[in-house]
Amino acid sequence: MREHELILHNGHVLTLDAGSRTAEAIGVSAGVVSALGASAEVLAGRGHATRVIDLEGATVCPGFYDSHAHMDREGLKARGGFSLAGRHSVKDIVEGVRLGVERTPPGEWAVFMPLGTPKLNYIHRPDQLEEGRFPTRHDLDAVSPDNPVYIRVPWGWWVHRPFVSIANTRALELAGIGPETQAPYNVEILREGNGEPTGVFLDRSYAPVIEYTLLRCAPRITFEDRVAGCRLGSAAYAAAGTTSIYEGHGLTPAILDAYRRVHEDGDLTVRSHLPLSVPGASVDDRRLAQVVEEWATRLGHRGSGDDMLRFEGICVDVANEKTAAIIGEDYPYEAWAGHFYHSLDHERFVKIGIEAARLGIRLSCLICYEIERVLQAYEAIDAVVPIRDRRWVMVHVIEATDDQIARMKRLGVIATVTPNFMYMASDRFNLQEIGERAIPIRRLLDAGVPVSLSSDNVPYSMLWTMWEALARWDADSGRTLGDSQLGREEALRLVTRTGPLIGFEEHRKGTLELGKLADMVALDANPLTCEQGHLKEIAVMRTFVGGRETFGPDMDDIGPVDGMPLG
Repeated sequence: MREHELILHNGHVLTLDAGSRTAEAIGVSAGVVSALGASAEVLAGRGHATRVIDLEGATVCPGFYDSHAHMDREGLKARGGFSLAGRHSVKDIVEGVRLGVERTPPGEWAVFMPLGTPKLNYIHRPDQLEEGRFPTRHDLDAVSPDNPVYIRVPWGWWVHRPFVSIANTRALELAGIGPETQAPYNVEILREGNGEPTGVFLDRSYAPVIEYTLLRCAPRITFEDRVAGCRLGSAAYAAAGTTSIYEGHGLTPAILDAYRRVHEDGDLTVRSHLPLSVPGASVDDRRLAQVVEEWATRLGHRGSGDDMLRFEGICVDVANEKTAAIIGEDYPYEAWAGHFYHSLDHERFVKIGIEAARLGIRLSCLICYEIERVLQAYEAIDAVVPIRDRRWVMVHVIEATDDQIARMKRLGVIATVTPNFMYMASDRFNLQEIGERAIPIRRLLDAGVPVSLSSDNVPYSMLWTMWEALARWDADSGRTLGDSQLGREEALRLVTRTGPLIGFEEHRKGTLELGKLADMVALDANPLTCEQGHLKEIAVMRTFVGGRETFGPDMDDIGPVDGMPLG
């Protein structure tokens, strides 16, 4: 009998195979599942070098697949500035600023992470603070006489609008912001009675523009910050049980290079499938075509890379054209986004899609509430170069008619869905009004459209995402947005089995079967039988990628990352 390199026994193994079989134990050799069965049977393959773990009744299931992860952004939370987490009063915020300034040389910028506490308690209203107001430049000036201070704007999907950022007087002076300064698109400059800015800015663009406009002189995120962000984000996602990601937005060349660096260092703990986000709003058609062609050998067909890191495909979107124009002017820099904002009209969309299809490059597109616009573009591309067997991706399916879903099925696309948007429904695509028609997972599945769930980093736990897909809970209104009509096992498969379809990897991962990759997670409760509300609270005990432990009790404790100074 072949000796196993790793054995997990005395547990409850959910294989999620076609027969929904379960086992007490699982053996791993050479990175793949080599045994499944009763504990005594699997333990018979134990050798002198076998690592044996007693699960003590814990549940093991396939590792989670996040099909729109923003994993690098989670890590950036530890590089974006000093943390203000847990400080929910002006007094405490000012004290946090004082401590950060003390660690900053005189005259240099002191940059802080946004107001509030990750993951779901960022500040967007003054009444969320004890004093019922935001800190002003005067509050910050009292503890920063020699340093420009900037409290960053949060990324738009972490919190409700408006998105708050604050600067002290010295920072305003360096930025040239005064009584006559005009506010850029979708930004409000709060002012005192005499017209002087208070130092508080309210940004209402989901991709905030203040660091591209008024505060562009503030310290920017560097490439080394990006590398650290990928490294820290990988550890954090592994700690949440995620073993594979697909980046629905696509990533800039700098982020792709940062991932490459982390992989070369041996620190990439999550299998990462990454498309390139092309700069549609930043270059003309000729240059856009050149970018696609230049990357074709790396991104075409099944892409380039290995089992841990693969570059494949491109991503576009149809975002707000005014926001896209502002961000595009700063190309190739990207702030929190890690991707370029686009505003492609139909003609440009079809052109780039046809070029990609001819080169064998898969296209992903953020559709949000523009599903008809994107469907028409996909159909026009398909009429020239058939895409029906290429598994193109439609990201953020928010709402769709039965006819639109049938057209998605005909095109052979994969839908990625972010149930977490329903948690803040009043500020997410009018979801509170769409109600039961929002996030139409059931109807997509019934029509035969593959659906993969994604966290979008809001928050990044796929167990939380699974819970929201089932509960459809809107915390704003305190009600459910209709019945999910999903079974518990069906929902678990949406965070384990469907994602691998994106990379044509369903024969290698997504279930625990003999010969498949040993990507798995050990949980302290069974997600199929626990109380539904407990799903989001289940603790991840261990995570394995190819049988290699990427998170566990014997490793450094890795969790949410927030609070290291800017690199």
